Amino acid sequence: MTVDSKSALTIIDALGDRGLFGGLPVFKDLTSWQPWLAFLRAVYGLHLSPEDLALFRHHTGRQEPREGGYPEAVCIVGCQSGKSQIAALVGVYEAAQAVMRGDTGVYVPLVAQDLRGAQRALFRYVQEAVAASAILENEVVRKTTETIELGGVSLVVYPCRPAAVRGIRAACAVIDELAFFTATDGRPTDLEMLRTLRTRLATTGGKLLILSSPYAQTGALWSLHRRHYGQEDSLTLVWQAAAQQMNPTLPADYLERMEAEDPEAFRSEVLGEFRAGLATLFDIDALEDVRADWREREHENGVVYRAFVDPSGGRADAFAVAIGHSEESVAVVDAVRAWPAPFNPATVTGECTAFLEGYGIREVEGDRYAGEWPRQEFRSHGITYGTAEKTTSENYLNLLPAVNQGAVLLPRDESLFRELRGLERRRGTSGRDRVDHRRGAHDDRATAVAGLVYRLRSDAQRRGSGMFNPWTGEVVEADGARWRHWVN
Repeated sequence: MTVDSKSALTIIDALGDRGLFGGLPVFKDLTSWQPWLAFLRAVYGLHLSPEDLALFRHHTGRQEPREGGYPEAVCIVGCQSGKSQIAALVGVYEAAQAVMRGDTGVYVPLVAQDLRGAQRALFRYVQEAVAASAILENEVVRKTTETIELGGVSLVVYPCRPAAVRGIRAACAVIDELAFFTATDGRPTDLEMLRTLRTRLATTGGKLLILSSPYAQTGALWSLHRRHYGQEDSLTLVWQAAAQQMNPTLPADYLERMEAEDPEAFRSEVLGEFRAGLATLFDIDALEDVRADWREREHENGVVYRAFVDPSGGRADAFAVAIGHSEESVAVVDAVRAWPAPFNPATVTGECTAFLEGYGIREVEGDRYAGEWPRQEFRSHGITYGTAEKTTSENYLNLLPAVNQGAVLLPRDESLFRELRGLERRRGTSGRDRVDHRRGAHDDRATAVAGLVYRLRSDAQRRGSGMFNPWTGEVVEADGARWRHWVN
């Protein structure tokens, strides 16, 4: 039997066929996959049973499915729901369909996060789906670590970089975890990736399928939900569900533990709800406008420098320091350095001290929550360590207007800009906004810079414009003509 002899099979038929996807162990018993089967029937315009129709209405906010299915479909669902397996299944099915039609020189791109682990996991599901079927395996022409070529159709897993898929014609496109698409420099790529894939489908009329956990109420996935969920006449189907609704085999104790440990993450990562009041802190263009042309500026005579450190015990986080000065109303960050973990804190404090002394700095500020050890370590090197009057979140919120007003200059440090782009602002339970990095990310350089900029700007507001030394009480007058002692 060949692929061509299976040309009348729908995707549901293929799932039940032991010679095709039914040969996969995970799909041998489809009982727990019924919610996904209802979703696929709606996407492909297949008949819905009364139970399917009830699921359709519950998860889409619509009353009746569109005859003939949908050219674009979005499934917003929690983690561990089986969505990556469905993404791979659809990709392989659409590639087989293209082979049946005799298409050549076309692609079925499956786009995952720009992380090797995510790409490997998705491609593993693709490989398993092909290998489970002798019919499909017989059509394989070539295999690489990221590509399976069936006849003249290339099934390829791509990272979430728009440039990676330019120049191809796509018979279908599948996106896995759209809400988390960011480039290596921290820039979001979701909107541009979506636009690019749509152009790849323009001449083939192929489907675009998006399966993703939700995140913030910003970005491409949120826009799709806001515009198309519950809209009867929309050609884009949006299906939203909790993980346990699509995967009823999830253990109850796992769900209870997730909810108890992090209720906010539970609502997003399990219940499939967008996080309210969550947005990126900085506008990317505004950040670019305050990027200076230096990586590190050398010490200049007559300039009074300040420093802020974000100390670390050396196990997980980096040890970071930022040095800068004021030029009239602008806070200038001259240099940022970081020592990645793991390291010996005493050794790094000594190296940081040498860096500070190069700018004539004998006193620094740092996080008040670091404890007593930074004070003691710096004191042993002849540096006075003072605790910051503001929290890191407050420093970030003070950095925001400085960036938007162009009242700060930041060094050309890609790691710093990546950290700044990844900062998120959310509404706190007390009504005060708080800022932090995403789970799994870091903000050591950004913390040091935000603390430094707050100190430079607050000092300038107290003392007036010009450069000054708040530790000695001396200040340069606005015309920079001479030093004088500041009298309160």
